[in-house]
Amino acid sequence: MPKLYGMRLLPVHCADSIPWWIGAGLLIGVLVVPNFLAAKLAKVWLQFPGLDKPAHFLAFIGVFLIIYGVLRGYAWPRSEGHKQGLAAVLSLGLSLGDEAQQAMLGIGRTAESGDLVADTAGILVGVVAVRSRQLGMKWAMPLILLLLVPVAGVTAKTHQDLKHYNLGMLYEREKDYQKAREEYQLALDSGFESAQLYNAIAWLDIEFLGADPKLVEPYAARAYALDPDNPDILDTYGWVLVQAGKIYDGLLLLEKAKRLKPDIYCIDLHLGATHLALGMRHQAIQFLREQVNRTGSDRFGEAAARLLAQIEQSSSLRHNNRLIG
Repeated sequence: MPKLYGMRLLPVHCADSIPWWIGAGLLIGVLVVPNFLAAKLAKVWLQFPGLDKPAHFLAFIGVFLIIYGVLRGYAWPRSEGHKQGLAAVLSLGLSLGDEAQQAMLGIGRTAESGDLVADTAGILVGVVAVRSRQLGMKWAMPLILLLLVPVAGVTAKTHQDLKHYNLGMLYEREKDYQKAREEYQLALDSGFESAQLYNAIAWLDIEFLGADPKLVEPYAARAYALDPDNPDILDTYGWVLVQAGKIYDGLLLLEKAKRLKPDIYCIDLHLGATHLALGMRHQAIQFLREQVNRTGSDRFGEAAARLLAQIEQSSSLRHNNRLIG
């Protein structure tokens, strides 16, 4: 018989329990490994928007069963019902923690309320599964089917919200910027709104499609209003303001973006060009050289190299004029 000595929880023998160390390994596999596979998984979710919700649902059935299996090997809580309740609470805590780390770590995964819905449904299905003997299949199966309804709902909503946005990102990766822009606009017209969507529109318009900066500014401003501390959004909005002639306002945002994320892909080109527009040649040269050194011969490195060549040519002309004079 399991015994509880004071406040010490002693493991007890149970044929269908899971040793804590195996349980810990399984939980790491379910919750942590996806972080390392974020880039590969993102490609799947990008092509099949909404598919991550059933994945969350299944993962948290597993999380609940793992925790419950570990708890069955301990004397406390005493009753099976309390073990199941504690397993459900701990599983929900892990779900909240998983979403929090996605929101804070910037690892390529996105925190969404739909994930919590799918996680909770998965936990409850786990509870129903372990209580199926008491409930009987007459009650267990309808309950499980009922819990599938919210999962289907958030899956369908996610697909509806993201189908145009994700297709736009796929076109953008293929460098078909005009089609990407069209899909982003369809996403916006469908009622989907996010800081990333507004930022994507502003970025394509200002960087690749040659749009009027004054027409681009509302999109960049909306992205900034929704997520004011995102360095990529700060970079885009700052650059749009610079292009619109609001150079000092834009410089403040670009400098903040650089502080928050020094390795934004094109930030040094933007800072270099902005300082050059303000007549701050020494600072401009430093940023432009850093861009060339960091990104080499890509679009942004080449643009920085051209500006450096213009500065050098201008300096040579002034030097020759002084000699002639």
